Amino acid sequence: MTASARTLRGLDWLNFFLADVQTGVGPFLAIDLAGYRWNEQRVGIALTVGGIAGILTQTPAGALVDRLRSKRALMSAGIVALAAGALLIAFVPTFWSVMSAQVLIGGASSIFGPALCAISLGIVGRRLFDRRQGRNQAFNSTGNVVAAVSMGLCGRFISNRSIFFFVSVCALPAILALLIIRPHEIDYERARGAPEEKQDGGKDGKAESVWVLFRDRRLVVFLVCAVMFHFANAALLPLLGEMLAKGRGRNSMMFMSACVVTTQLVIASIASWSGRKAGTWGRKPLLLIAFGVLPVRAVLYTLTRSTGELVAIQILDGVGA
Repeated sequence: MTASARTLRGLDWLNFFLADVQTGVGPFLAIDLAGYRWNEQRVGIALTVGGIAGILTQTPAGALVDRLRSKRALMSAGIVALAAGALLIAFVPTFWSVMSAQVLIGGASSIFGPALCAISLGIVGRRLFDRRQGRNQAFNSTGNVVAAVSMGLCGRFISNRSIFFFVSVCALPAILALLIIRPHEIDYERARGAPEEKQDGGKDGKAESVWVLFRDRRLVVFLVCAVMFHFANAALLPLLGEMLAKGRGRNSMMFMSACVVTTQLVIASIASWSGRKAGTWGRKPLLLIAFGVLPVRAVLYTLTRSTGELVAIQILDGVGA
């Protein structure tokens, strides 16, 4: 069944507004906490707790997405939980409330990646999945640009805390975008990886145990590569946020906004191209490019304290992403 224009448009807007919801609880959190006189150690603990929560819930979240037919309802619950975490940080910025919010946010965020992939695959099928993923990322990055600019302006002219209210407000259009997607156009079996045609001799879409992943050497090697990439990449932007926050007051939010915007503009400009090339070049050359620019970016951060140059280095972040 061919997806309707309404469903495809809903998927576009879901990626756009979901980016708005997620952006504010990422790199901007470090700057907000620094404004409450949190030192680097406490900020690092808060960010680490959120990261660990995301890691521990990622595989169960993927299994849950695989099992549930109502993927829209699951995503709605995740969006509401993320907005609740943002409000908790805004209203009660104490150590334990921030830790609790980070656990909630990390767990909720784990749902979005596998759920978006499953919904996209269920709607367009395997043949168009690469292009759809590129389009998803283009809309996601555009949403990140809008969110980063809006949050930078909120932090500059209102307060750092207003960013978390902005996140909560953006949760509403994200849920409305989910409702635009027609549930009957999401093929449940196809969304779980079943073949396009049952008569091709393939499996019937029955879910495998997670342990089957570790019996494939290629997947294990890829898993190690992905872990090492994110181990190096995850801390760079929050650390840059702490660096920009020192001695710059409210202007630090605008500088962080510029960093996020630079990255996301690069992603938006090449995401569709990357999706197309994934189907022709293969994914390995693209991943090697992403892995290669990461150490270059990390080294460049150590060579300058100029705000303009630090923002410009974010171009490499966009290439890697």
